[in-house]
Amino acid sequence: MPSVRYTRIEITSDAYRSLEAEAILQGKTLKKLASELILNGVSKKALDFVQESARPSTLSTPDMEFDEDTAKAMKKIGATGIHISDLTLLGVKKVILEEGYQGAMLHVAQHTASMERDELHRVLAICRRYRLTLIVAAYLIENLNEIESGNWK
Repeated sequence: MPSVRYTRIEITSDAYRSLEAEAILQGKTLKKLASELILNGVSKKALDFVQESARPSTLSTPDMEFDEDTAKAMKKIGATGIHISDLTLLGVKKVILEEGYQGAMLHVAQHTASMERDELHRVLAICRRYRLTLIVAAYLIENLNEIESGNWK
């Protein structure tokens, strides 16, 4: 998946060398490490603003009747408070519908950062453990932020 290109920024040479050294120590790319450090350094208000502006106007909410296993899976997912970008969730939803659980796990491993990756792997494992259909699992993934915020219906 190609990444979006943004305007380049300039940093001091000391900052660049330090970033490069840290990236080597952590085994990450400069881009990934710089993005993580920036996101960890900005205020919650800024993160909320960016996430709200990236959110699609409506998430699909088909009339679904959830069976007992789905209810158990949703309870197990619980309200952890982590927020994953809606674009990431929609991407995982698409892959799970096209390639199943294994494809979704691989997609998550290749296209997400550590916290998102761990959380999405946990959720996918729960869906798989409860043998949810791919359609129900995709719906839960798409609406994961609602489930995890504790604001789910």
